[in-house]
Amino acid sequence: MKLRTNPAAGLIHDELEAREVPAAGAARDMAIPHSRLSDIFNGRKGVSAETALRFERYLGISAGLLIRLQSEYDLSKAVADKGPRIQREVLPAPTLTLA
Repeated sequence: MKLRTNPAAGLIHDELEAREVPAAGAARDMAIPHSRLSDIFNGRKGVSAETALRFERYLGISAGLLIRLQSEYDLSKAVADKGPRIQREVLPAPTLTLA
């Protein structure tokens, strides 16, 4: 399944929007550069473990959930972007045969 947008970033964005918290204010309150939040929302960066912990503290969204969403998104992107080449380049290991 190919995900078009980062669901971790989407969840964070939607939660900030629902609470009417501007991104600049959230970044300030979480002691992170505003550019990091902007990069996450614009797809230039993913949600790191440290940033997930900051969001957990700030918004109450589980850091584990954010990391799982980020990981699933990263894997989906890798499958779409690199999967065909890896299928061509990597040979499966020989199977074990019992005598």
